[in-house]
Amino acid sequence: MEDKILLVYCATPARLTNKMKKIMDFVTERGHGPFHPFQAFERERFEDGVVGRDKTMEFCCRAIDICDECWLFGISEGTLIELCYNLDLPKPKPVKVFLDKFDKEWQVEYKRLKGKFGDPLSKIKN
Repeated sequence: MEDKILLVYCATPARLTNKMKKIMDFVTERGHGPFHPFQAFERERFEDGVVGRDKTMEFCCRAIDICDECWLFGISEGTLIELCYNLDLPKPKPVKVFLDKFDKEWQVEYKRLKGKFGDPLSKIKN
């Protein structure tokens, strides 16, 4: 039986923009299609443009709806919004976490943001 090809949402902090290609290659090398929000919602046109941050984050969350899985490549306010959105869905998408591989600052950021988001990583079923 052939493995299922998935559309994978690539939740990535803006500070890791320079790793977008590596992240997309990482997903592709595993036989899946990467959906990267930095490509779909170009920052200058969306977050920093007429759309703005809140509406861009809404679009990112709506994009999760069409993806098969949500892979977490780093921790930031934006990725935690995306993760919490996914976990709150009636039928959450499977989440895979690759924090240590791509985001050396993830623990510091997670600690900093825990007051606002709680501990959503503890809710991920592996």
